[in-house]
Amino acid sequence: MRKRFLLAAALGFFLTACAGNPAPEVPPPAPEPEPAAFDPTGTYDIVVTAQGMEIGGVMTIEGSAAEGYKGYIDTEMGGAALLNVVLGGLTMTFEIPDAGMVAEIIFEGDEFSGDMSGGMGDATIQGVKRSGD
Repeated sequence: MRKRFLLAAALGFFLTACAGNPAPEVPPPAPEPEPAAFDPTGTYDIVVTAQGMEIGGVMTIEGSAAEGYKGYIDTEMGGAALLNVVLGGLTMTFEIPDAGMVAEIIFEGDEFSGDMSGGMGDATIQGVKRSGD
């Protein structure tokens, strides 16, 4: 009987000790770092398709999110500045006042595709960033 009493007392002491000390809290995992903002700057080989014709060229985007972006497009038909360049996520909008066009392009990695519209009609534009740029 004495063994039972000692065993019951030891078990009671153990349960009391465990109940008085809650398990230590495990800190939550650290949040994942924010992905780096997309940088569209560089030189792109482009193809503009309008009225069934493909027009090759080069588009350059310069600047930064803090300073703003600007650019230039040079095709077989001539060159023009890109104005009011705005980047939102992976979507960029800009105007080509010399051609009376507005454009919206969507980046996917080192490539983009999009649409242009204005006084000369509608067109599509596709571009591939030059390596090393």
